[in-house]
Amino acid sequence: MIKPESVNMSDEGKDFSRWKIIYPNYLNKKKKVKEGRRINLNYCVIDPSVDEIAVACKELKIPCVVEKNKYYPRDWLVEGRIRVKIPDVENNILSKFALMKLIGQKLQTIKANVESNVVINPSNVAKKKKKKKKGKD
Repeated sequence: MIKPESVNMSDEGKDFSRWKIIYPNYLNKKKKVKEGRRINLNYCVIDPSVDEIAVACKELKIPCVVEKNKYYPRDWLVEGRIRVKIPDVENNILSKFALMKLIGQKLQTIKANVESNVVINPSNVAKKKKKKKKGKD
């Protein structure tokens, strides 16, 4: 998998506090809307990681910052968040919602590529053999 290249907080003296925040729960297919999912299930993936979201942003050429030491307020077990800069009108992304849908679509292709590259060795898969009952003689 491609390593995400994110902008460091000290780079170029930029102010990242105005950038939009995306937590992995916003794009998680296992979560309900009450648990933090923000977009339709058609655009979501199962358990996205912060690194996968950063890779998707990189492929979409959207500047992002990975903050691994932050936690989602509704679910403290979800570690990390992404700060993204909403592109200008040139890229036709005008809202955070539209951006999350694009990231979700890109995540689906990334997950599909990773799953297709995984080869399952049939010798490692354990098969259960049925035992025959011994009859009375």
